[in-house]
Amino acid sequence: MAIRNAGPFFNDKDIEEILNDIKNSLKSGMLTMGQNIEQFENQFAKYIGVKHAIAVNSGTSALEIALRYFDVENKEVIVPTNSFVASANAVIFAGGKPILCDTKDETLCIDPDDFRKKITPKTKGVIVVHLAGLIPPQMKELKEICSENNLFLIEDAAHAPGASLDNKKAGSLGDAGCFSFFPTKPMTTGEGGMITTNDNNLANFAKSLRHHGKEGAAHTRLGYNWRMSEIQAILGIYQLKRLDEHIGIRNQIAKKYAEGLENVNGISLISVPSNIVHSYWKYPIILTSGIEALDLQKILKNKYDIDTGTLYYPPIHLQPFYKQRFNYKEGMLPSAEGILKKETCLPMFVGLSEKETDHVIDSLKKEMG
Repeated sequence: MAIRNAGPFFNDKDIEEILNDIKNSLKSGMLTMGQNIEQFENQFAKYIGVKHAIAVNSGTSALEIALRYFDVENKEVIVPTNSFVASANAVIFAGGKPILCDTKDETLCIDPDDFRKKITPKTKGVIVVHLAGLIPPQMKELKEICSENNLFLIEDAAHAPGASLDNKKAGSLGDAGCFSFFPTKPMTTGEGGMITTNDNNLANFAKSLRHHGKEGAAHTRLGYNWRMSEIQAILGIYQLKRLDEHIGIRNQIAKKYAEGLENVNGISLISVPSNIVHSYWKYPIILTSGIEALDLQKILKNKYDIDTGTLYYPPIHLQPFYKQRFNYKEGMLPSAEGILKKETCLPMFVGLSEKETDHVIDSLKKEMG
């Protein structure tokens, strides 16, 4: 029984309708910046609960556009080290310096205490990553720190479409939300991203920057081609329609994992407060026995044909580029370094069967029992 780690899901009915809409788009000749983009943006903004949603070609583009709006050139932006490298890279591309921050063992998300320590007169803002789809339970504290220090807060919600805190969606909690629609994410457009905000000026800036800095008939700033295609938007419209359903399925799988692994020796689970809806892009577990994550991943693959993942190892500050460019060394962010060696992610995707989930749980019990 081969089980993959992640993947997109489209049901047969949606595939049929998507193909028909793509056919109509091809016949129209309008393949970019057309009615499907507008529809997707409007529906996404309404879903998130913000004034504006601006479609772009990747989550990385979304981050860089937001960072350019906040003018981080020659400034510092605090970024949790436990994230995909794009979160920090976007700061560099926008002309700033990423200051990498430690994480909390209990959530794998940014540590508010270390965030406070990293603030300097050059700090312009923070990127808060909703890791694996979990909005940090300390979000209120993070926002208060930003308010006290006049810092912007960008939500890196790449993992978290459909997640919420106190009934407020990820992407509506900061100054800007940045989403990725990569194929493994809870919703996908193949490639693509979205910026969400209530800031009219940011929305106008983003629409201009994604289209070579164009405003009206003139190019008023240096922009780039960060546009989303009409065909990608068609995929997004159908995925958004199914998002709550799919998040519900992911939560059902997560519940089954939690019940099956609750009393397994050597495994600790990440608890989710009742006021948070987790989008479960991935399902991380922490290994508390002697075995390390990479070794367990090899065992699960070789003995049971189960693919697993990680969030993320090595962390950003121990990636070769960041060690060379910013002189990061082992021991500088000890919580992330320690916990991420013990963290692995179980298969999580819509379409994962009950039989497959049982196989994952049983395999873990055999190896950890």
